[in-house]
Amino acid sequence: MAINNYELASKPYTRGFGDNIKTVVEIRLSDGSRYSTNMRELAGDRTNEQEDILIQAVLDIIKAELDPASAIVQTQAKLEEATHKLAETEAKQTATDQAVKHNQEETDRYGKIIHAVVLNAIASKTIAYGTIYKELVELIPLAEVGKHYMAHDLITIEDPAHVEVNGEGKRVLVQLNREFTYNGEPVSDFARNGRLELDGTGAAWKYEPKE
Repeated sequence: MAINNYELASKPYTRGFGDNIKTVVEIRLSDGSRYSTNMRELAGDRTNEQEDILIQAVLDIIKAELDPASAIVQTQAKLEEATHKLAETEAKQTATDQAVKHNQEETDRYGKIIHAVVLNAIASKTIAYGTIYKELVELIPLAEVGKHYMAHDLITIEDPAHVEVNGEGKRVLVQLNREFTYNGEPVSDFARNGRLELDGTGAAWKYEPKE
């Protein structure tokens, strides 16, 4: 695409090698049957760029040669604009990072509160109805196969063999006493006298109806 009657006089080509490669661009200004040409070298391989971009690049070089002071001012302005945009981007990123950190801290804090409430309510055996046990247990995520848990973490495990007596559901709360990688172990392993309860890995807190 021509710019101000300028067009490419020939197909751009490269010269040089490696870091010293340059693209030779020749532009032509047509005025009826007369025309004039200007050839300049652009840094790098720019043979795949659009015609108008190459023409403008050559015109910028010519303008800088004719008015170097103006070219310096324009370059400085572009540099300041780029610096400003970079600063804005960094500021936004910092604000985003701080927001993410704050949200993560809040999530962790509420998670700890939920764990404390659930464990205290179930371990103290003050729950009157199985439906309440079910609601509390569902606040704790199901154990994921292959996931590594830390000491004092709470997990829940489905017990398909459990027969409900008061709407407590089939999920059972398990409190871990040491680091543990869950590999699909059943609730029975954590129940009273289960192998993982006996070796101190963790303990299951099943719903026990109040007498």
